[in-house]
Amino acid sequence: MYKEFYGFTTYPFAHTSEPQFFYPSENYQDCLSYLLDGLEREYAFLVLTGEIGTGKTFLLNTLVKRLDEKTHVAFIVYSKLSFLDLLQYASQEFRLESTGKSKYELLLNLKNFLLSYAMKNEKVVLIIDEAENLSVDVLEELRLLTNFENYEKRLLQIILVGQLQLEDTLKLKELTQLSQRIGFSCRLLPMNYCETKRYIEKRLSVAGVTYHVFTSEAMQEIFVHSRGIPRVINIICHVALLLGFNDQEREIGRTVINQVMKGLNFYTPEKPMSHHTRQKRDTNRVHTNHFRRPSLLALVVGVAAFSLLGAGVILQSSLASRKLREYTTRSVPSPAVVLPQSPVFREQPILPQGTYSR
Repeated sequence: MYKEFYGFTTYPFAHTSEPQFFYPSENYQDCLSYLLDGLEREYAFLVLTGEIGTGKTFLLNTLVKRLDEKTHVAFIVYSKLSFLDLLQYASQEFRLESTGKSKYELLLNLKNFLLSYAMKNEKVVLIIDEAENLSVDVLEELRLLTNFENYEKRLLQIILVGQLQLEDTLKLKELTQLSQRIGFSCRLLPMNYCETKRYIEKRLSVAGVTYHVFTSEAMQEIFVHSRGIPRVINIICHVALLLGFNDQEREIGRTVINQVMKGLNFYTPEKPMSHHTRQKRDTNRVHTNHFRRPSLLALVVGVAAFSLLGAGVILQSSLASRKLREYTTRSVPSPAVVLPQSPVFREQPILPQGTYSR
C-alpha cells in the first residue's frame, strides 16, 4: 500500500521473522551464546525467558540454524498438554511411531531412539516454547527424562522457553530438583533507546530507504511507547507509515506517533506478572479512540488489531490507556536517550557447572 510511496522494496515492519531484517542487540547475542554454550556443555536444562514480543521465538530459530547436522531438534510450540501428550508430540517431531502406545511404550521407544543417536555421537534437543503453561507435575516428569544416560553421557537436553512467570514457577519448592539441573537461565530483555533506533534504521535500510523516514523526536516517542519491545515497535512504525502515506508525508514526526498511540490505545505492563498461570487476555475487544480522519479509522485499526491479535500483545481498557499516559507523562517532554546498558542475566546453576543432581 505505502511501499511505492516511500520507495520501499519490501514492507520493513511486516509481522514476519524474515532473516534479512535481523538486528542482534547485545543482550540477544549474549542469550544466544549462553544457549549454544549450554548445549555444548550438555546441561540437562536451559531456560530462556522474556516478555511478550521480545523475540524469543526468533532467537530459537536462529539457535536451531546455528546447530550442526549432528544435533537433532524437536520443537514443541503448544505446551498446554499432559505429559503423555508431550511424549506423543515429541515422538511425532522425532518421527517415531507413537500412535496407540502407552506411556511406558513411548518412554522405552524414546530411550532406544536416544541411545541410537548417542552411539553415533549425535545430540538430541527438545525445545518447549510457552513453557510457562506447563504444570508442576509435567515439569517434574520432564526432569525424569533427563535421567536417560549412557556411560555418563546425557542423551537428552531440554530448553524451556517462556514468559517471565516461568522464572517464578521454577523457584517453587516442588521443582527444586529440576532447578538444580538448570545449566544456564537467561532473560531476553527489551532494547534500550540506541538499540531501538538502530533496529528501526536497519529495517528501513533493508527495505531500500536511503533517507530518514522517522525524525529523532519520532524515534524517541516510539521508544517510550514500545519500551524497546521489537514486536510493538513494528506495529507502531507500520501504522505510522500508513498515516504518513494517507497525508502524503515522507517524513514521520512525533505528532504522527502520538496519533498512532491514540488510535491503537494498547498497553504493555511495566512490571512482570508474578503469578504462575498465563493471564487471560481479551483478544476479542480492541478499545480505540478516533483518529482525526474518520475515513482512515477502519483501515488503520483493522490492520493494527490484526497485528496485535496475531502478536499476542496485551490489550486493555481505557484504564490501561490512562496508565500509559501516566507512565509517559512522568518522563520529561523530550524523552532522554538511554545509553546501552550491560545485559542482565540470571546466571545459575545452583550447583557448580558440570555437576548434576541425580
